[in-house]
Amino acid sequence: MCLIILVMKGYDKFMKKKAIKYMSSLLLSCALAFPAAVTAGAAQTDALPESYSSVEKGYVTEVKAQKNNDCWAYASMATFESALLRAGIQTGNMSTDHLNLWATTRSNGKGWIRTTAATGYGSCALGYMMSWQGGVLQSDLEGIDLSKLTFGDEAPQNLARYGATSARFLYKDDPAEIKRQIMNHGGIYTSYAHSANCLSSDILSYYMPGDYDGSYQGHAIELVGWDDNYPAEKFSTSRTGEAPGGNGAWLVKNSWGNNNSLGGYFWISYEDKYLLHSRYKPSYAIESFEEINSGKKLLQNEIYGATYEFDYVDGDDITFMNHYDFTDEFFTLDKIIFKTEAKGADYTLYFVPDSNGKPVNAKSKWTRLSSGRVDYAGYICDDITDFAVPYQSGSIAVELNTSQTGKAATLGVDEWLITSASDYVFINESLKGQSYISYGGSLQDVMDWYKANNDDSIGGTFVIKAVSLKEDFTPGDVNLDGTVNISDVTEIQKHIANIRELSGKALRAADYNRDGKVDITDATSVQRFINKAK
Repeated sequence: MCLIILVMKGYDKFMKKKAIKYMSSLLLSCALAFPAAVTAGAAQTDALPESYSSVEKGYVTEVKAQKNNDCWAYASMATFESALLRAGIQTGNMSTDHLNLWATTRSNGKGWIRTTAATGYGSCALGYMMSWQGGVLQSDLEGIDLSKLTFGDEAPQNLARYGATSARFLYKDDPAEIKRQIMNHGGIYTSYAHSANCLSSDILSYYMPGDYDGSYQGHAIELVGWDDNYPAEKFSTSRTGEAPGGNGAWLVKNSWGNNNSLGGYFWISYEDKYLLHSRYKPSYAIESFEEINSGKKLLQNEIYGATYEFDYVDGDDITFMNHYDFTDEFFTLDKIIFKTEAKGADYTLYFVPDSNGKPVNAKSKWTRLSSGRVDYAGYICDDITDFAVPYQSGSIAVELNTSQTGKAATLGVDEWLITSASDYVFINESLKGQSYISYGGSLQDVMDWYKANNDDSIGGTFVIKAVSLKEDFTPGDVNLDGTVNISDVTEIQKHIANIRELSGKALRAADYNRDGKVDITDATSVQRFINKAK
């Protein structure tokens, strides 16, 4: 079982006054505020059947038995496994222990402030998957004793075979969308409030009435199906004496082992008080993922995913940037990923060149990569037309315009969190030069922004990532003819003299000593290579 409470973002008395906001993550520890329940009915569309089961379709792995308060790890890995199976990719069981270890405090005292034996956070797993840290197959960890490791950065790396690229947040008031996501992706991750008083004696059905005021514990699960005609009377228990007002239930893949006649699955009423409730967000589906191989790299300035939504600026046209070094062989942008809850916003993606090591503020010098509409809250992935970045550092920018929605433009940020007791539950590792924000004609490093506006030295990092592709080239082969000879030296000299401008692979091949610039040293080095080869 897991205990869930909302986590809030805190400020001390020296920080700029503003309302304390609740963080949309699951702290699996204890329960707080009780907002009014929102009931989800059995809304349907013509495309949705009355019943569906990913279990019958073979889109699930076997039911597991959780070891500790780590239901969030089991539910999230089950959701990722289902997404792979639904896409026709055969997969084994993913390691919940690897995720649990990864989501512990790092050796530098930062990251998620917890141990593997402690309760956890639902958002941990989403950051883990979106950062391509996992899931990791149990079979790929054979011979590694994770129980002997203590810190999050000790978790074995580079073992994930697939990395998530988009995730759609889901809400209780849109059951039709939830059904579509289950059908499209095998299952969704969500949570509810569990009490033995609301569980049937045969452990096959569960319903917490809207007026229930007894004790409970939060629990994370995977929804893998539904039945609009599941009888309401099957939910009545002697302890609550109540049944739902109507038929209908979700099929749950649980993590308590094979403990009933359904092999560990059970049904939960559409009308359950806290299932899919906003207090337990995010509920989500893995919309897309990418096979990880040596020919691609995920560019990112954070690995934890969004812990908060940067909503401090009351503006409807804001540009957020992450700065990267593109001087290696992974310089072709293929996809751009960003997290936002600004549903309905128009977005435009740019490459922003540097000026003296920082993003240039003049928009006329930016290169437009793509544009679109934010169709849902969550992690958005834009499969852009491949773009070869100039040979320099630069930034990937996400411009959000919410003028049509009447809401502020916001973006996910990797930002420190504390509980209501002022205890840190997450400490980010943000540095200057990683993220920038532009609005009202000015551009500022986000770390400077936090210090100036919130008196906050810990700051945050924007959640903007990119899939970059590797481009093979031979150092020194500037004219790309397959050999390195005196003609290549001539090409370098012409570039230095501004007679001919090199770009793409040619420019990278000209930087023979890989110091990020092309100068006479590179021409001399190529000449020496040619002479030595003779």
